[in-house]
Amino acid sequence: MIPFELVSIFSDLQNADTRYAAAANLAHYAGVERILIFGRDAEIGIFLPAPGLPQTLRAGRRWQDFLRRCADEGSATGALPAKECDTDSPVWGQCDSGGSVIAVFVGTEPGPSTRAAITALLPLLGAKLAGERAEMAAVGLAAAARESHRRANELNAALDVSRRELQAAYRRVEDELVFRREAEAKLRDADRRKDEFLAMLAHELRNPLAPIGMAAKVLRGGQVSPDRVMQTCEIIDRQIRHMIKLLDDLLDVSRVTRGLVVLTQGLHDIVAIVRDAVEQARPLIDARRHRLSITVPTQAAQVRGDGTRLVQIVTNLLNNAAKYTPEGGVIELELKLDADIVHIIVRDNGNGIDATLLPHIFDLFVQGARSFDRSQGGLGIGLALVKSLIEQHRGNISVTSGGHGAGSEFTIRLPRAEEEAPVLDMPQHGNTADSRPLSILIVDDNADAADMLSMYLGSVGHQPHVAYEGHRGLELAQEAAPDVLLLDIGLPDIDGYQLAQRIRALPQTADAMLIALTGYGQDSDRKRSIAAGFDHHLTKPVDVAALLRLLANGGGRTPERADLPAHGALGRSV
Repeated sequence: MIPFELVSIFSDLQNADTRYAAAANLAHYAGVERILIFGRDAEIGIFLPAPGLPQTLRAGRRWQDFLRRCADEGSATGALPAKECDTDSPVWGQCDSGGSVIAVFVGTEPGPSTRAAITALLPLLGAKLAGERAEMAAVGLAAAARESHRRANELNAALDVSRRELQAAYRRVEDELVFRREAEAKLRDADRRKDEFLAMLAHELRNPLAPIGMAAKVLRGGQVSPDRVMQTCEIIDRQIRHMIKLLDDLLDVSRVTRGLVVLTQGLHDIVAIVRDAVEQARPLIDARRHRLSITVPTQAAQVRGDGTRLVQIVTNLLNNAAKYTPEGGVIELELKLDADIVHIIVRDNGNGIDATLLPHIFDLFVQGARSFDRSQGGLGIGLALVKSLIEQHRGNISVTSGGHGAGSEFTIRLPRAEEEAPVLDMPQHGNTADSRPLSILIVDDNADAADMLSMYLGSVGHQPHVAYEGHRGLELAQEAAPDVLLLDIGLPDIDGYQLAQRIRALPQTADAMLIALTGYGQDSDRKRSIAAGFDHHLTKPVDVAALLRLLANGGGRTPERADLPAHGALGRSV
């Protein structure tokens, strides 16, 4: 008969929460040092410590061999480390009849009756441990299922994100392909425009060179009447002015589009701006026998900005209308005022603008269909320059046209200023005819240019000296002590900047007027000239009127502190 006390202990062993204390009570009941209980794990086929009891033992392989003998033989004895130390202790193992649970007695073997009673109760404990293992396996499977479900959801979410990213990447690739195709088309168009522009530039430069060359042959032939000489000189002068205008336009559009032009700020009567523009455009309009209609309000209105540039803008639009309207056409200039905006409208009944060209009319080097006679001329930069200048005045420009033969209409919108325009005193230029004769030294490695300038200055009463090298120019400066020195910058032996510094250091020319005469006309070139000691900076071909105004000062030093205003009308662009 099994004692009630042992049954009570086994009852506590059924519960994992009381199993550790029950095992200690069972060891005390059996009179042994310690009792370990192992249950078979059906999934992996080995015996594992019962839940609630210590789960680790030293010499795990030896323990598994011992437990396997117990299961195979029903019972077994041996010596194993049952505690944290490495010392072996005697152990006795007893397996239940079903081979599902093993009780191991450590230290002392229990008596036969106690051992038999414990063996009789082991199947109940084995069934409980098997149930716990099954429950734990089920919980593990459920947890594994939940984890698998979670991972599946994460995988689905990741796949969804990847799908969206792939779709976005595909769209980006499509956009990139579209962008590249558009960029390639723009590059091809820009390359085509470049070729057309170079062809136009060559044509525009050859046109004035032809009459200049022929004029040189006429003058060289001799036996030319004074009237014919005057006519020939006028042709040369007119064609040179045309070439200067082309070069000024190119430099102007480069400076404006890169934001290098600094506009003077002032208040200007918009009616006066329009009047001055009409005055500048009138020769071309009259030459083509156009009828110009001007409509301006009686109310005064002011705009803030650069007066010279504002006149230049309106003049360009009038010249555009005059050039691209057949002779005898009609041009309308209308000025309208809103509360905050000034509208300047230029209409014509001329050639009109093709619908495909209209969106690009303000792009550089864009023109309409060109005829072989190139009667309109121009380089296709004027309207791009106009647009840039208007935007720098915080305004905008638009264009409409009904197409070929339907004329065009350009509308400028500028912010209206409320302040009263100041009354400005216009500077008066001196009379160049009253200037005293000056000793002038010209230093230029271009012998033809230097000799012709010397001949001209001699013809108006001055005393010129010429040197074709920088060192020779320095010697002549010491010998002649000139009042004025015209120095080229790009000299072969010593550049004009160094030459100017050496000449300024000479006592003979310390107070002489130094004028840079060069093909370099950028703002940075002008600033560098002034820093090197020059008083003025003139670009080639020299503006004779500007040079004579400087010489009219008598050779005194009047350092240039601001850029000379750009001269010449804007180029035609349609």
